[in-house]
Amino acid sequence: MRAAIFHGERDVRTEEVPEPQLRPDEVLVKVCAAGICGSDLHRYRGHEPWGERVIYPHRGGHEMAGVVAKLGADANGVSIGQPVAIEPMQLTGCGQCPECLRGASNICPHRGSNKARRVSAGFSEYDVATRNHVYPLPLNLPLEVAALTDIYACAVHALHRIPVTAADTVVVLGNGPVAFALGQLARLSGARTIMVGRRQPVLEQAVRAGAADAIVNLLQTDASAELARLTAARGATVVFEAVGGTANDTMQLAIHAAAPGAVIGILGAFVGNVQVPYREANRKEISLQWCNGYATWNGQREFQMALDLLSQGRVNAAALITHRFGLENVAKAFEAADNKAESSAIKVILEPGNSG
Repeated sequence: MRAAIFHGERDVRTEEVPEPQLRPDEVLVKVCAAGICGSDLHRYRGHEPWGERVIYPHRGGHEMAGVVAKLGADANGVSIGQPVAIEPMQLTGCGQCPECLRGASNICPHRGSNKARRVSAGFSEYDVATRNHVYPLPLNLPLEVAALTDIYACAVHALHRIPVTAADTVVVLGNGPVAFALGQLARLSGARTIMVGRRQPVLEQAVRAGAADAIVNLLQTDASAELARLTAARGATVVFEAVGGTANDTMQLAIHAAAPGAVIGILGAFVGNVQVPYREANRKEISLQWCNGYATWNGQREFQMALDLLSQGRVNAAALITHRFGLENVAKAFEAADNKAESSAIKVILEPGNSG
């Protein structure tokens, strides 16, 4: 089968690899849509947000949906040809630690440390997942939209950590897919939402997509002054940082934008340590909430909650998808995702069955 292989910084190629062999509890999925995530981009650029260095060669792709191609002997409840979304395998915890036992496998100390477990590699014609990571889809949900479930699950988890109501003013720092999902869910909760970013066409799309009531372009205005104007000098009661990477000023802006007693949720995956302006944060008694992926909430899987939002059409997820490429053009796909200022990309989707 064909798969994308990362050989070094900004070096990704489509090659032939063996089709994965099924274990009894696993499902082979023909991948129809796989989104390029920010963490995929970090590794493409040579940064490893969760470790010391990127290990090459490697495969990637954890935002995906497709159709069931084969079933392991013990994989029940789905059928061949059924459309499904995949919860990323690298989110699997050990299942035995206190965190896993209380449903917080996203913060399992051993998550990803067992090399015998699968990791999702959806930039390929086929990938494998355990049956409990395979979610049947309603026929009305396009596969490319279902591939965004992981993004919305991160936003669902963040709003569980930081409940938002109609009484809140929410500022979202960033204008990528996670920022869009956060903005849409915050507005779904009734909050007035302001998105802050650097790409004017994308910020305007956020308004059209229901992800923002107001926008602030960092390249066109004094963000602190504009946010003060938009919040009547009060500040935001909730701020979400959805940039991460090498950004070195977003935490400072988050503190500036926050009202006294506000909560800041950090979703951005930074490639290094970040600094917080202590005096202002202390004076305002700002609370910091780190939002790491997702797991379960009150016994319910957050991936399923996100999938329900998409299936019910409660959020406009399709508005995030701007670019589509076939697997043979994976290098061009990553170039578009890497240089968003030129491509105006929000979410880039790989379609392994598409030759374009």
